Amino acid sequence: MSRIAAAVDQVLLARIMAWAADFEDFAVHHAADGLYVAEACVDPQVDGREEVFLIALVSAYWFWFDDRSDKFLREQQTPVDWDTLIAYGEDEPPRGGADTPEVRFFQRLCDLLAPLAGSRDEHRWFRVGSAKVFRAMFAEERMSRDAEARSLVECIETGAHSTTLPSILTAAYLVRRLDRPRRHDDPRIANVERYLYLSQRLLNDLQSAEKERREGHAGRVSNAVLLLERDLSPAQARAFVEAQRQGYERLLQHNLDRLGARDPFAATLSRLVRCIHRWYATGPLRFETDLAR
Repeated sequence: MSRIAAAVDQVLLARIMAWAADFEDFAVHHAADGLYVAEACVDPQVDGREEVFLIALVSAYWFWFDDRSDKFLREQQTPVDWDTLIAYGEDEPPRGGADTPEVRFFQRLCDLLAPLAGSRDEHRWFRVGSAKVFRAMFAEERMSRDAEARSLVECIETGAHSTTLPSILTAAYLVRRLDRPRRHDDPRIANVERYLYLSQRLLNDLQSAEKERREGHAGRVSNAVLLLERDLSPAQARAFVEAQRQGYERLLQHNLDRLGARDPFAATLSRLVRCIHRWYATGPLRFETDLAR
C-alpha cells in the first residue's frame, strides 16, 4: 500500500473503489489521491464523511482522467470526446454525447451533485469550472501531439486550469453549501483562487520535470521548467520557476489575510494549500513511475 493510501480513511477508500468499479483503468491510487485532497477541503467541525466522499469522487475523477488522457497520447487519435466534455460549461449541459467512459463518469458526478445545489447557479459554477479544466487539458494534449513548445506565458496560464483545481474547488463549494456564486463580486476570493492555480501548476512542474525528462513524455512541452531549459541551464530554469511559485504564494497569502481567518472560503483555501504541499511531500505514486503505461 502506498503512503498516500495508508494515510486516508480506509472505509471511504473502499467505498470510492466500489462506486467507480465500472470505469476501466480506475485504480486505488486514483481513489487514494482524490480522498487525500478531499479531506483538506472540509471543515472537520462542521462537515461529515459524506461531504468528504463526494469531493473525493470529483478529485479522483481528475487523477483518473489525467492518466487516461496521457495514455491516449501514444495513439494516433484520442477516443476522448473533448467537445462533449467542454460543452458542460454551457448554460444547458449536454445529453446524449459520445458513450465514452470519461463522459459517463463525469455525467454521473453531475447527477450526484445536482440535488445538493441550492440554485442552478451553484451547479453551473461547478460545470463551468470543470469545463475550464477540460479546455486546458485539451489544449495541452494538442500541444503534446504537435510536440510544440508554446511560450512560457501560454504554458503557465493554460496549466493553471489543467491543475484540475477549478473543478475540485467548485465541487467542494457546492457540497459544503458555501454558495460561491453569491460571492462572485469578491475580488479577494477570485485572487486567491487564481494565485492558487498558478502556484500549484508551477509546483507540479517542479515536481514532475525530472520524471518527464527521464521518460521523454510528450507532456514535457508544457512543463515550465523544461520549456525554460531552451534558454537556461537546468539549475537556472528550476530557480526561476521556484521564484515565480513563491511569488504567487505570497500574493495568495496576502489575499487570504485580506479575507480573514473566519471567512469560510479563506479557511477552505488555506487548508487546501497546506494539503497539496503535504501530498507532494508524502510521495504520490504518479511521480515515481509512469502509471499510464
